Amino acid sequence: MARRGEDSVAPVVLLESPGVCSKGLQRKGPSERRRLKATVSEQLSQDLLRLLREEVHTDVTFSIGCTLFKAHKAVLLARIPDFYFHTVGHTNNLTNHEPVAVENFEASEFRIFLQIVYSSNRNIKNYEEEILRKKIVESGVPQKKCDFSVGKCTENDGRSSVGKRSSNHSFVKHEIPEDNNKEDNLISTDIYDLEPASELGEDLLKLYVKQCCPDIDIYVDGKSFKAHRAILSARSSYFAAMLSGCWAESSQEYITLQGISHVEMNVLIHFIYGGTLDFPDKANVGQILNMADMYGLEGLKEVAIYILRRDYCNFFQKPVPRRLASILECLIIAHSVGVESLFADCMKWIVKHFARFWSERSFANVPPEIQKSCLNMLIQSLVSIT
Repeated sequence: MARRGEDSVAPVVLLESPGVCSKGLQRKGPSERRRLKATVSEQLSQDLLRLLREEVHTDVTFSIGCTLFKAHKAVLLARIPDFYFHTVGHTNNLTNHEPVAVENFEASEFRIFLQIVYSSNRNIKNYEEEILRKKIVESGVPQKKCDFSVGKCTENDGRSSVGKRSSNHSFVKHEIPEDNNKEDNLISTDIYDLEPASELGEDLLKLYVKQCCPDIDIYVDGKSFKAHRAILSARSSYFAAMLSGCWAESSQEYITLQGISHVEMNVLIHFIYGGTLDFPDKANVGQILNMADMYGLEGLKEVAIYILRRDYCNFFQKPVPRRLASILECLIIAHSVGVESLFADCMKWIVKHFARFWSERSFANVPPEIQKSCLNMLIQSLVSIT
């Protein structure tokens, strides 16, 4: 059973609606978000590419001549479901020890194809259709027709969501199979509209939401989150260690996490799959910062810091009415979680506008050691001026 550290407890601070936006915020906000999106998107791509190269938790193998390529059913279904069903989906009782022969590919060409599938930040549907048209349809290879069940998505079967043929191509179109038995899994509707970092994140997030071929259950607060070992391991160093074979949980079909709420777990799982760039209103930003640090999710820490800078600190623009108290809250969070860069930015801004903060009632509620640090920095700034 996994436990979080009991000594690091972040202040209970819930997200609130952003206050009045200054012109500076309007200018700086979009650029900060673009930078964050690019960073999180690149991390997601690199994590998935490393998963492919390290061949961890693979469950499908392709063969081209004497060359074998190990891959992951979940990623293939998320990104190239048509290709999956035309090559793997027709095989009954497939195991990782039974390679699927792929024709009309050179080994080097297929390696590049898989790398693009795992790491491309763009929509690859057109690329998938081009590959199918050239390698399967136009080459004269007989089309693999399958009768996929409409029921539960299991390890060895799937179903076609669309049974019509494309007007432009002569192969059957498929989508991610969906598990209709969802009563035990928690997928919060208040997080559906959060923006994924890229097309790769959107595809993986759809895989999670549709609960296609999960191979592990995560229980939090008595609620189940159905997930995929490979994706968890690729994205989180904590889960990689837990599921690697050294922990007892590696051989179990479920794991139980304590010291984390289902709201926080929802944020974590959506970030793991989609690299989502926002939190739901009920999220405790301080707790998520702690959680991101424990589970080895540097990108999630970046998102949390961005949200604190945006919603609590107004990106450190000119003072905004009724926003001074939230900057003090951010200062306390940064201090308790150990985010030194954010703490330093808060301190500099508070010292710069100290005359306003000194009279704030909320300043009296700041821990004494932080008050002392503010006063010391203020004295140093005055000495440097003189």
